[in-house]
Amino acid sequence: MQKQNTVAVRPYRDYGWTCVVFGAICLLALPGPSLAADPSQGAEVSLTDLEKLRLEIVKQQAKLKQEEERIKKQEAELDEQELHLSRQTRLLDQQLKKTRGAGATAGSAVGSEADAATEPVQTADEPAAVAQTTQAEQPAQVAQASEPGQPAAATSESAPIQGPPEKEQEARRVIQAAPVLANSGGVLTPKGQLVIDPSFEYDYWNQNQLALNGFEIIPGITFGNIFISKEQQNILMAAVTARYGVTDRLELNIKIPYVYNYTNWTAQEAGPGAQFLFTDASNEALGDIQFGASYQMNSGENGWPIFVGNLIVKTATGVSPFSVPIITVNDPNGQFLEGIPKKTPTGTGFWALEPSLTVLYPSAPGVWFANLQYIYNVPARTAIQSTGGGPAVEENLAPGGAIAATFGFGFAVNDRMSLTLSYQQEHNFASAENGSTIPGSSYDFGTFNFGMGYQITQKIGLNVGVGIGAGPNAPAAKILIEVPIRFDL
Repeated sequence: MQKQNTVAVRPYRDYGWTCVVFGAICLLALPGPSLAADPSQGAEVSLTDLEKLRLEIVKQQAKLKQEEERIKKQEAELDEQELHLSRQTRLLDQQLKKTRGAGATAGSAVGSEADAATEPVQTADEPAAVAQTTQAEQPAQVAQASEPGQPAAATSESAPIQGPPEKEQEARRVIQAAPVLANSGGVLTPKGQLVIDPSFEYDYWNQNQLALNGFEIIPGITFGNIFISKEQQNILMAAVTARYGVTDRLELNIKIPYVYNYTNWTAQEAGPGAQFLFTDASNEALGDIQFGASYQMNSGENGWPIFVGNLIVKTATGVSPFSVPIITVNDPNGQFLEGIPKKTPTGTGFWALEPSLTVLYPSAPGVWFANLQYIYNVPARTAIQSTGGGPAVEENLAPGGAIAATFGFGFAVNDRMSLTLSYQQEHNFASAENGSTIPGSSYDFGTFNFGMGYQITQKIGLNVGVGIGAGPNAPAAKILIEVPIRFDL
């Protein structure tokens, strides 16, 4: 019994020590608590921060991608708007070709459609800054695409000049600034509009004459008197011109002038003891009223210039030069001053017909223009006073006609101001008395003209013209100031 128990317990003791030794070894193999805890926590914290940063970067990339898609969408919308504006511009250009040169304003419905079509479109998701940028970039395109109907923003008198398309508007402003076309026509008033044009003109004439009364014995030796005279004439003319557009191509006009004429003569006889003589004369009265019409013949399509026909009828309402008293030989110093009027005239004394043709050719950045005019003075039976002091004698007088040619170029400086340069050459044919030609009565002269126009408001303009004479028979200088005012009837 005792032997069996000892054998049974031995295996237990052997395995027990083995387990104890193995457990000690495992405990020694494990790292200490302080070494295992801190590194594991630091690694866990570092991995969490990097993951959060990575997620934030991914979110930012997603937002940038969305913003990029939105910007592309806005660019597509802006391109679509630009294409729409281009189509509207082409349609308006086609409409302009049909009414080019007439200066007519189209119906307000067309202008309203053009203005509505050119309004900037803002999408729901489009920020305000982008919308403002779009509106700032589009006004120039909208102004060019607008028909003559005025948009609401431009109804103020102090607003920038708008209305007709840019090319049409510039051509009208340029032609209005040409002083040489002020009386001969060329600018048509739109249908239903009345233009009241008060004007002021100043002409200065200066002529010197040398007269020889004697006989020549041999070439270079002359016996007689040499007489030198100088005439200075100042003419001030205030006038009111009214122009009305009957249709888009037909205009009627009338001009009523009031003239003040002051003239002085200085004369001196050459030689020892020569006398110095001076006399002057003046007068103010109604001038020669004139009325007429202008008609536009074509629309200027297919590269053709615009042709405008004009006809002016000048009356004889002013004081005739044949009705004023003159110095006769019986007056003091009459032998030197005979024939000089004691009172100046304010008209020509004859009716006249003045047909003309004006040619306009717009060519960026300005307009070429030319005018060919013929003046026919109607002959009349006129009482001519005698320098000898006798009674007046009626004669059949036929003043010589005249032909004048003008050409020039004008350009717009900006949307309100324009300049013109031109030259006019005129030839006056000889006059006749009782069917006989008067020797030395034909003459020629030229004038250089410079004009400036400024559009003060939508309805009021200012034109200033300066002319410089070329030749002894031309006015030395002339100044013309006009203030056209438009009314819609």
